[in-house]
Parts: sequence; structure tokens; C-alpha cells
Amino acid sequence: MIGCAAALAAILAASPARAYESESESEGEDEGHGGAPAARTLEGHTFQPPVLLDGPFTTTHMGIDTTLGLRVRDGAGAPPAGPMRLPLPARGGQEIFLFEERLAIGISPAPGVEIGARGAFQMGLGANASSSYHYGARTGYDVRPHVAFELLRSDDLGVSIGLRAGLVMAEGVRARPSGLVDGILREADAAMRDPPRIRCLLTGDLGCAFDGFDGAGAMRVDERTFGIHASASAAKSFGRHVGIQASFGAEALDTRLRGGPGLESRTSPIAYSGALAASLDLAPFAPLGAMLEAGLERGENRGLDRPSAELVGGAPVAYTAERVAAGVYYTGREALTLGFVGTYGHTQERRIAGSTTIPGPPVRTLGGRIALRYFF
Repeated sequence: MIGCAAALAAILAASPARAYESESESEGEDEGHGGAPAARTLEGHTFQPPVLLDGPFTTTHMGIDTTLGLRVRDGAGAPPAGPMRLPLPARGGQEIFLFEERLAIGISPAPGVEIGARGAFQMGLGANASSSYHYGARTGYDVRPHVAFELLRSDDLGVSIGLRAGLVMAEGVRARPSGLVDGILREADAAMRDPPRIRCLLTGDLGCAFDGFDGAGAMRVDERTFGIHASASAAKSFGRHVGIQASFGAEALDTRLRGGPGLESRTSPIAYSGALAASLDLAPFAPLGAMLEAGLERGENRGLDRPSAELVGGAPVAYTAERVAAGVYYTGREALTLGFVGTYGHTQERRIAGSTTIPGPPVRTLGGRIALRYFF
């Protein structure tokens, strides 16, 4: 956060204030792809980068986003039963605190072409008894290199169409106290069926009774993901003050999970998404802009079984997510995007229940993001 604030101060000091030229001067500058504002400007309207979608514009830029959020899973749930009938927390009603720091870099070596990457550090932490026990804490990273092309651009019509594709590389590690308790219960149950280990328990020698038990390994869940993503997007301006952006995308992943004694699985998640963003720029009357976004995503975890679902904290076999975002942006600098964006998501899941699937409890996510991006 301190580094982000320092970078913002330096950028504000170095970048020139936005000059509100006449319509004729503005239109002359918007032709072509050379300047920082011109590359994302149509009919005098400068588009802000959306949160829920990737726009069609190709630019040279660097950005830093900081996000804080809370994910809440409804439902009371039933306490899990163990061999010793311990009073364990129920699975429902989980609350998870979320943090993400994201860096975005893009280089446009030629008009209509962009090569870049986005990297994110992510952290999740259980915020109540249920989530602290079943979910625990997680850290991870997500890197997405990409290439983008602006296939069509008409400044006369105020239209731009683009295509983007890239890779997904992610890793994470989670520590869940429930894994340690489950491992201890399994070992204790096995020890009660083994006479030599029973004698160890009677003498109080736990090292003998639990010989070979890896407590740290029982808590740990390792996740590794590799995949591809692609999207098509379009933008349309309606004069200097209003514009819309839309996109449709898909991703296919290969995810491998390993955690606890003998728990290992491989799943193939796929997802399809569509989103729309409408933006408003009050310049030259005021250096303020606003954007409202809405998106829909459908996905499924192919190859997911019950042990795998338990490993990742109750992952769904399929889901439908509805998301909205609303942001306010400072538009006083031509090459700078600075805004605060509030986000809300509602996810309806389907979960494994025996040999079939049933609707799971809804999941709600509320967050806030500080978005900073500078265009060169």
C-alpha cells in the first residue's frame, strides 16, 4: 500500500493535467494508435479499463490494483462426524477474508498489438469458527501472460473490436486445521485396531502410537493450475461522454491437488463468461468519470469427486456466478486511470451428494478495489 501511494504521488507529479481542447483538436488527436489517450479514445470518449472484462484496446501501460473483500457462504450445515464424536464446527455459514495485490503490464510494439501479463498475489483467511477450521488460510499467485489484437477500429463510427488470448499459471498452498483433526482421527481409529499401537497408547507413548504420522502434511493442501484463456471484446462510443464495452470469453484449466495422507486428484475446470460495462466521463465539466459493469459466468469442475471437493474447501461441481461492479474515476490526467471500484457477486453452486448433485448454499462476495494504471 505504501509503494502504491508513492507510485501514485510520482505519477501525479510527472503527468500533465488533462487539457480540454476543442472538438476539432480532440478529434485530430484521436486518429491513430500512437498516443496514450488516443489508443483508448473513440469520438473523444476515453474508455477506462473495466474490472469484469478486458476491453478491445491495445496499449502500453503499467497498473497496480489492491483489493479487499469478504466471501460469505450461507447455510447452517451439519457438524461432521468423526470416530470419536468430537464437537467439530459445522460446514455452513463460512466467512473468508480476501486480499489481492495485482500488477498489470502491457507493451504495444505496433498499432493494434499488445503483449503483456498480469500477476496477482492472493490471500484468503477464515473469518469465523467454521471457515477457520474447514478452510483455514491460503496464499497463492496467479500469472496470466497474453497477446491482444485490435482487429477493427473505426473512429468515424466510434467502434473497436479486439481479440485476446493467453495462458493461466497459478499455484497456491492452504493450511486447514480440519485436515490435521481428520488425520488424527484416522490414525487413532487405526491404532485402536492394532494391538501393538494399543499398548503404546496405554503407556502414553504417542510417538509410538502415531509413528510416521505427518501432522504438517495432513494440514497442507497444494494446488497447481495450468490452462488457456481467450476472449473477444468490442467498444462503442456515443459522443464524448458515454461509451460501452462488452466481451465474451472462456477458459480451460488443468488443476492438480495434493493434500493430507494419500489425497491426490486432478480436475479440469472450464468456464464461460460474458460482461458489459457502461462508462460516463464528465469532462470538461469536471475531472470525474463513472462506470457500471455486469457479468455472468458459468463453469464446471470436470473430474471433481467428493475427496477433491473436500480438499479445496467444498468446491462445487458446477456454478453460475452473477457479478456487478460500480466505480468512480479521476479523469483529470490523460494518461492516468485512478479509481475506486465496489464489487458484488452472487454464486449459485451445485454440489456432489452421493451419486447425484444438489443445489448448494449461495455464496456472496463483497469487495472494494483501488485501481491505478498509467498509459505511456
